[in-house]
Amino acid sequence: MQTISSAIQLINLNLIDRISDDFSRYFDNCAYLQIYGMKKHHASRLHYDLRLGWNGVLLSWAIPLGPNYCPKISREAIEVQDHRQKYLRFEGVYAKGKPGAGVTMLWDEGLWAPLPGYLDVDRALHHGELRFVLKGGKLLGAWILRRTASRDFSGNPIWMLTKERDSYARCPGDIEIVQEMPNSILDGRSLEDIQREWHEQHPARVQPTLFEM
Repeated sequence: MQTISSAIQLINLNLIDRISDDFSRYFDNCAYLQIYGMKKHHASRLHYDLRLGWNGVLLSWAIPLGPNYCPKISREAIEVQDHRQKYLRFEGVYAKGKPGAGVTMLWDEGLWAPLPGYLDVDRALHHGELRFVLKGGKLLGAWILRRTASRDFSGNPIWMLTKERDSYARCPGDIEIVQEMPNSILDGRSLEDIQREWHEQHPARVQPTLFEM
């Protein structure tokens, strides 16, 4: 006998399939479109930063291993403070000795929208689960963020980012998107290119800090 929860899950999966099959039409008719970006940032270690535009800011999660298209692979996503939208496309070097010091690029950008049932984004975040679709240059289709009971060493909530099963999903053995397409979505530069050119062009310039941006 099918339970209520399994029936709801089946409805959600069928909905995701329909949206994925007609992806462009969903975005064309969605009233909840917001900007989306994924930064690639080499600070104390290499990681990725998911940015979802909402209420005039960028909701932000740090993803140590980057996103993965395989629904069987969930990636840790550490909730961090909101960022300013106007600096989403910044590529360069954050000042040494400051939070986030290191080189950063815009790895992906596009639009995002919450899925039906999650249109009240603030409520969804409060309850610890957000299902959404991305229309980026590299990331596409339906994804889910789920908050865990764990926190990092700074006390930040840890979420898990997982690809939903849809027509864009990949198999476990497929090449990871962060390896397949490692460079900037803006101009194809690598982190090494950005860092070298930044220092060549701004040898004496005071570099910005992450939380000023």
